Amino acid sequence: MKKILILIILSSTLLFGMEFDLKNKITLSGRLFENESTQNYHLNANSKPDLFVTIFGNDKFTIDTEQSLDLSYKNSKPESSENNKFDLNLYRSWFRFSTTQFELRIGKQKINFGPAQILRPLKWFDTIDPTDPQKNSEGVDALLFRYYFLNNANFWFWAIDPENIFPDHEYIQQSDGYEYGGRFQYPFKYCEAAFSYHHRDLYKDIEYPLKFDTEDRFGLDYRWDFQIGLWIETMYFALSNADSIRYNHLFTVGADYTFPIGSGLYALAEHMFYESMTADFPALFQQSSASALMFTYPIGLFDSATALVNYDWISENFFYYLSYSRSYDYLSFYLNFFWNPEYEESNFSNYYQDGKSIQLLIEMNF
Repeated sequence: MKKILILIILSSTLLFGMEFDLKNKITLSGRLFENESTQNYHLNANSKPDLFVTIFGNDKFTIDTEQSLDLSYKNSKPESSENNKFDLNLYRSWFRFSTTQFELRIGKQKINFGPAQILRPLKWFDTIDPTDPQKNSEGVDALLFRYYFLNNANFWFWAIDPENIFPDHEYIQQSDGYEYGGRFQYPFKYCEAAFSYHHRDLYKDIEYPLKFDTEDRFGLDYRWDFQIGLWIETMYFALSNADSIRYNHLFTVGADYTFPIGSGLYALAEHMFYESMTADFPALFQQSSASALMFTYPIGLFDSATALVNYDWISENFFYYLSYSRSYDYLSFYLNFFWNPEYEESNFSNYYQDGKSIQLLIEMNF
């Protein structure tokens, strides 16, 4: 049905003179693994045609839409039914009504926020991988309202389809009824601060190790820009039922700075704390979860290199990532190296846990 809708929109733009912009991104990638006992290679081909249409616009309001498909082919060895097939899905499909100070958007869209870039407590609705140079993310079916005040403060409200899941804490994926929440962001003199909240009712007929009825998430984030950038991103979420409450806390502190070395060496560091309790409200800084250090350096006009090291304090494992890229106007090449633990060696979910591998990725935009 949605594919037919895209054809109708495209036909309407031709018949009624609507403004439209049609783009396509094609990605080819191959990845070889050292550990042949689990897998030998991944081959992927992906196309994301993207249609952006301005249906109506004047000096008071605008109505527009984005429709994007995700066509992919995956091949791997050893073969599996999930990795050797063609897939066609909607990547983005939303309509928007907007003015100079607010927007109302409904459909399959990306919702993300927070200043942290690698260790992200507020990674609630996106699937961005820090080792993905394209920063792809699955969308969520949602209604999103945003209002922008004249002093640059802004207020968000969202309602999300229960079929969408959080990318973390997968043992509580099922929910009952629409999930909802909001965010308020305010610019102070020396920093920008925000409070976020989200609520979901869990299915009552599913047994968990500890059965809970509701989940509430509370997030705070701050960003300062001095000689260096500083930020704090923290999240509490509470799972509750009639008898007990389980609290979980994630806290990330981070900083970045560009050193005046050559063309400019960009450095970023983040550290995350984690705590979980079923009795009392958890205290701050009880247990280190992970640390991350990233460097990016531009090599001339077309080339750049990125190095990322992550340490998981829980499993005591290092994760290494190195990327070299060369970009033109419509064509980009990425050579990526991964040096990670095997699956059974770590429980850290932010990175691949599949040993040593090398990946070549080619991206074409037109």
